[in-house]
Amino acid sequence: MAGLIVRKEDGSILFDTQYITHGLVKSAYLQADGEWYRYVLRSITLDPNQRSSYDQLQPPFPGDRMYSITVTGAVNPICFLVGKGTLQGTQRSGNTFKFYYASASTSTKAYVFDLMNDNVQGSPPFLKCRRADGSISFNSLQVPLNVAYSVQAPAPDALDRYGKRQPYAGCRWDYVGWSNSSGRSDGWDAVIDIPLEANVEYASFLNFSRGCDNWFTDPTLTILGVSEGSYGRVGGISFMFGPAGETTNVRANTNQVPGCSVAGLPDGNYPTALVVRTANLPFPYG
Repeated sequence: MAGLIVRKEDGSILFDTQYITHGLVKSAYLQADGEWYRYVLRSITLDPNQRSSYDQLQPPFPGDRMYSITVTGAVNPICFLVGKGTLQGTQRSGNTFKFYYASASTSTKAYVFDLMNDNVQGSPPFLKCRRADGSISFNSLQVPLNVAYSVQAPAPDALDRYGKRQPYAGCRWDYVGWSNSSGRSDGWDAVIDIPLEANVEYASFLNFSRGCDNWFTDPTLTILGVSEGSYGRVGGISFMFGPAGETTNVRANTNQVPGCSVAGLPDGNYPTALVVRTANLPFPYG
């Protein structure tokens, strides 16, 4: 396929239109977007594997707080984060996409990239390259997606005497619960930090995520569904598991599992985080 290759003075490639597919279309802080409510077992005597055994909590009970970013005019967007967040789903209406995140905050920055297109506003001079079918392969008005690193999620540790494990060997657990006068939503984030270049801010995107059950005592045994995410920060990236939106929340009259651990973690196929540097990415943008 024909393409344009631009090289630096030392001969290294500056960009190659055969491989550039995505460009920046939006960057912004995540916005608070309501709460998703957990499903609780109506009685510990009921079968937890049956949907009929659960009721969904409703306000004023606390739910898991959701955060989002919306992009319009998109075709195939992907979202990179600086700061905590686990993707809970994407809502699409025509060419408008909304990304929902849990275990996040309004301090989390999002960078959304989409296929290079011809609808980005700007004035000359600019460079646009097209494929044989007329579609845009490169538009200099968009900052191209430039992946600096790809990092595979760390492996879990060995099973403990309860048949549970840490989702990442050596991870830490951050408490993320909250409460109000009607009840409480407990939860923990399992986090492991991966160092990269110091003093450089990174954003990351996880190519797929896993789900499993978090077992913890607070003060009785609680079993909570969690989902995986990855995020960038200054000096590196982090992988994490956090409470999933609208998860089941089961409490049992036992405290046989001390601390935090997980069960049902898919093993042998680990996701990969794609990592970009944010220094040349405008913020906010779009």
